[in-house]
Amino acid sequence: MTRFLALILFASTAAAVEPPRLLDSDLQIELIASEPELVTPTGCCFDDDGNLLVIECHTHFPPEDYAGPKTDRIYRFDDSDGDGVLDRQSLFYEGGTASMNIVNLGDGSFAVATRSDVVRLRDSDGDRVADQRDVLLSHNTAANYPHNGLSGLALAADGWLYVGQGENFGEPYELVGTDGSKQSGGGEGGNVFRCRTDGSDVQRVATGFWNPFGLCFDSSGRLWGVGNDPDAMPPNRLMHIVPGGDYGFQFRFGRAGVHPLQAWDGEFPGTLPMTAGTGEAGCAVVPHGADLWVTSWGDNRIERHRPVERGATWGTTADVVVQGDANFRPVAMAVAGDGSIYVTDWVDRSYPVHGKGRLWRVSRKSDAANTDDDDLPKLTDLEEQAGGLRDAATLAVDARIQTLDSPDSFLSQAAMFGLVHTNQLPSIERAHATTAEQRVGLLTAWRWKELVDPESLSADERGEWIRWGLQDDSQRVRLAAIRWATERDCKDQLSAIRSQLQRADMSTRLFSAVIASIAYLETGSASGRSRDPAIENLLVQFAGNSDHAPALRAMAIRRIPADAQVPTDQQLRQWVDEQRERKFAMEVVRLLAARGGETSLDQLAWIAGDERFDLETRADALAALSRNADSYAALINQSSLPKQPATLRTESRRMLKRNWATDPSRPNKDDLDAWIRLVADGGNVDAGRRVFFRTTCVNCHRHSGRGAQTGPDLSTLSGNMTRQRVLDSILHPSKEVGPLYVPWQVLTTDGNVLTGLKLDRAGAGNSMRFQGADGEIFEVPLADVEQQEPVDQSIMPTGLESTMGIDELRDLIAFLTQE
Repeated sequence: MTRFLALILFASTAAAVEPPRLLDSDLQIELIASEPELVTPTGCCFDDDGNLLVIECHTHFPPEDYAGPKTDRIYRFDDSDGDGVLDRQSLFYEGGTASMNIVNLGDGSFAVATRSDVVRLRDSDGDRVADQRDVLLSHNTAANYPHNGLSGLALAADGWLYVGQGENFGEPYELVGTDGSKQSGGGEGGNVFRCRTDGSDVQRVATGFWNPFGLCFDSSGRLWGVGNDPDAMPPNRLMHIVPGGDYGFQFRFGRAGVHPLQAWDGEFPGTLPMTAGTGEAGCAVVPHGADLWVTSWGDNRIERHRPVERGATWGTTADVVVQGDANFRPVAMAVAGDGSIYVTDWVDRSYPVHGKGRLWRVSRKSDAANTDDDDLPKLTDLEEQAGGLRDAATLAVDARIQTLDSPDSFLSQAAMFGLVHTNQLPSIERAHATTAEQRVGLLTAWRWKELVDPESLSADERGEWIRWGLQDDSQRVRLAAIRWATERDCKDQLSAIRSQLQRADMSTRLFSAVIASIAYLETGSASGRSRDPAIENLLVQFAGNSDHAPALRAMAIRRIPADAQVPTDQQLRQWVDEQRERKFAMEVVRLLAARGGETSLDQLAWIAGDERFDLETRADALAALSRNADSYAALINQSSLPKQPATLRTESRRMLKRNWATDPSRPNKDDLDAWIRLVADGGNVDAGRRVFFRTTCVNCHRHSGRGAQTGPDLSTLSGNMTRQRVLDSILHPSKEVGPLYVPWQVLTTDGNVLTGLKLDRAGAGNSMRFQGADGEIFEVPLADVEQQEPVDQSIMPTGLESTMGIDELRDLIAFLTQE
């Protein structure tokens, strides 16, 4: 095709392209390039003269009949006539496979990340075409999937080049620099590394990612990353990346991100939380003014995040600044000298290269107020303190050890890293750590030291540390030791891990970790899906073994998914008929209730009517029939008669809404003191559990292993939140909304407004999936989306207190805050 004909076709295509919607009236968007001149673009960056370099990827799953080049290309876009428009496209480089990102190294050369290496390109003779290519980093591995190898790139002000590595299917790898320095691993998930711009001195910076595809530094030197993360754990994550940070994901424990030995938001000892949730398939993050802009390939949008101080790190408030339809797939961004942002667009949802592509420019309107002089915040005092904890060679060991107790996870993590970085760790005796968090810190520090320098710790030395941790009185210390033993495949620790099941202080969380560890060490792997058959088999075996303590059998049943084929409803009936101990029977009832099928309900009715069971268990079974009350009306009505025990009579009358006539008058929801006087004292925990699982609470929330996972797991409230705070959250649900649970409001093209939480479906399809406040799941075709944005109103409905009696609310609060 001649260049002239291509330009005619480009003009025709550009005229037909519908631009994505801008949700900020001060901004405008224009199309700079489109197919056939530019197809399937990935990374982009500006050179020192204001020209834009764009990677055109031709090797990302090319179809057999693909007519394009056999290697990738990099184009330069420049302004040929000085009018501020990038109107001329020329070839800068041709070569490379699975090229993902590019960054300006500041010396006239550019680093390009492909899945298998990082290369430096340079135009040495000034003809505007790269003629020098040097390999800086080699990613030696058997994996070859195009975008889960090397990807993210960022250049720090001090000259270090930072590189993101994806989960690599958990395959062993070596990342080797020009001087032979290397980092190796496999199975730990994605990482961020750094090296000098000549490819020397390769170092590991952080771990625990799915795929840190986008990296950037802000003007204060913070490193930000955005992850292409697994679709079983929405949302994807924007992260403040610090040296030695572990962000919780390990591919060896399954790609779904839900394994008991993984963390997503700092839940596991030694891991760090996200900064904020982002849209599906986050690809890039760039600082722009006082905000961080993030592309979401899967949700067809660009988000704008305004940092909010959160101790030694940051949270954000977010809005959507650009929203496209199913044919807007933003990947990379680059900020021009005039403050405009250039965005590469993959266009089509297909992973194989498809001959489509676009380049957009987002800029401020000429008459809009200029706020681009704003900048991201300077380092706070706590961030400066964290920096000193990490780097100060003169800081005393005791200062770092004491900071391990800090409730600020970024400060305690900085102290942990400092112990390794300044080589203080080998001098610390175990007895020096006098608190549980200090012992967690020591285990985490040794684990990190072994990860970055495998020769620094022998297997025997590691075993001694793990055994020390497993013997600790603190469950958090034992959790840290179990994870380390499991990820290192320490089968010699199996008996010590199994012995945890004999300890009297076993919690459900520790039980889950122990079972998951045993399953992994016995089989050598974990399922890549949300459910792990090896874990479930162990749970069923454990639950069905009458030699085990009833309380531990109950924990096993709690972990069995409701849709598991075994144990059958009949097996559950047999087990509970033989063992009626309260905790065990309660979990059998909860599993039957969660299943909700006809045979499950019949077993519940049998338990509710069997006088051999204690009254609380019978009441639990009765309450579990509430959603099928018509089918069991005779049993429910009979249980409400005066001759029945008070526990059954109260529960049945609550189901029939017969108790409200005696309620006192209700205060205004803003009169918290009056509500506290009314419901904050007393209450029945067992009755409150029934309120939780019988009402709308269970539609969104999980507790003790059962319920929905749309909202926060409320098991964590027990013993950690005051009754006043729980009551306030019920009366005012939007006061605090965590990053995992930010709802989205969608305006459809026909004028409907829908609000819900995004669910665990990848954004590669043509619709989005939500759960509404009523617990119902709904889908919205992308073609019908006029606008979408996060909202600061919780998905939890207001007025929840009006849906239950005062005594029910009192019982619910007692249940949620039990010690």
